[in-house]
Amino acid sequence: MSAIVGIVAAVAIIILAALTDGDPLSSLFSLTAVLIVFGGTFTALVTQFGAKSVLTAFARCKWLVKPPSVDMHAFIEQVAIWSNLARSQGALALESELESIVDPFQKQGLQMIIDNMAEEEMLPTLEAMAAHAARDDIIASEVWEAAGGYLPTIGVMGAVLGLIHVMMRLDHPAELGEGVATAFVATIYGVGSANLLALPLGARLGMLAEARERERHLIVQGLMLLKQGKSGILIRQTMQVLLSDQKKPPEAAADEAPGNALPEAA
Repeated sequence: MSAIVGIVAAVAIIILAALTDGDPLSSLFSLTAVLIVFGGTFTALVTQFGAKSVLTAFARCKWLVKPPSVDMHAFIEQVAIWSNLARSQGALALESELESIVDPFQKQGLQMIIDNMAEEEMLPTLEAMAAHAARDDIIASEVWEAAGGYLPTIGVMGAVLGLIHVMMRLDHPAELGEGVATAFVATIYGVGSANLLALPLGARLGMLAEARERERHLIVQGLMLLKQGKSGILIRQTMQVLLSDQKKPPEAAADEAPGNALPEAA
């Protein structure tokens, strides 16, 4: 939600600055500039990424209101419960838990355990699924960051086109000032939307995508511990350590962690 507040505040500041100088609000609007800057940027993005990825980038904007996340503490407790159930009644007893799982990634992983997939096959499969999901998440960030590069350039192009139109009407001196001002509105749209919207939005979505990737890594670790038949107590202890390591700075975690391998059964 803070991202939405930031975007609205940025637009409000620009409008307030224009009104403070006594400029009419209409001076900031030009349909021609809108078509050139935003239409041109959209077509450039579709050319680079394809329509599906561009639409996905727009759809991911809902993350600004409700960022996707997994309650890792609740997941750790759930895996421990699953472990106790599987150790007492067998892996097939976990089938009754599938309907209560909302996260598709967790559900697919638990289904692999129920289907008794071999451990050496399950781990690379989960990692491949996690990598594919991470790619779907990060593409939205890449689209918005690319838009941040296109917008200023196309804004300048819009300004130049506007000046060409002005030059063709030099025989109407009274219209020159208004015409030049309108031409530079395209530059405002391009530079402003790139630096106040596209680039910050791309960076924010990238941060959320990285957080989801870290969560999936922990989910894989938990599912593999469950597959290995670890006890609920050991799963809680191991996952809590992994979770605390993720919250440390990378340098500190690298110094303290003995490695990424899962602990052997006691």
